[in-house]
Amino acid sequence: MILISSLVVAYLTFYILVVYPKKQYITKMTSKMTGMILGMTSSTLIGLIMGILLQGNFAKSTILAIIISFVFALLIARPFGSMASTEALCSSLMGGMMGAMVGEMLPSQDINLMLFFIDTIFIVSMAYMLMVMKIEEIKQVKIPQKKSSPSFSFILSILIPILIVGVCNFIDQTPQQIQNEKVNQDHMHH
Repeated sequence: MILISSLVVAYLTFYILVVYPKKQYITKMTSKMTGMILGMTSSTLIGLIMGILLQGNFAKSTILAIIISFVFALLIARPFGSMASTEALCSSLMGGMMGAMVGEMLPSQDINLMLFFIDTIFIVSMAYMLMVMKIEEIKQVKIPQKKSSPSFSFILSILIPILIVGVCNFIDQTPQQIQNEKVNQDHMHH
């Protein structure tokens, strides 16, 4: 499940390919909001991953989460200028620390559930921000809208990744449940 959650890099790459060429159509308010929302959600996920991977080493997981989150925040907000970058950096600082703290405190049986939940928040945030940017582009360029509803593509862009993450979560949890049941049975026989 950690591997699937690490695909945040793939989402960021997609974001860069879609947003960077169209940055001139994004308003200052939307760019600040994008930096803050995506900086916070991506850094919380990154912090959670670092906290889980380095459990028992809170200082290193927090520092690493903040450094990685800063890089992601800069990539997210870079095309929008210094104000949006500042918003993204501040949000990523807080998200990285909070994610690492949650990852550190999680009992092992709750790791997959929390990763799935934070992945879902990140996916919804990314899809929503891309939809808002697309709407701004359509307004400014005066592109005639297609018959398909933006809400349909928005829902589709959320459902498919969440289904993939959910299936991977289920597959990852099944061996863990079997192992926990075996350990419980061994303890009962002794």
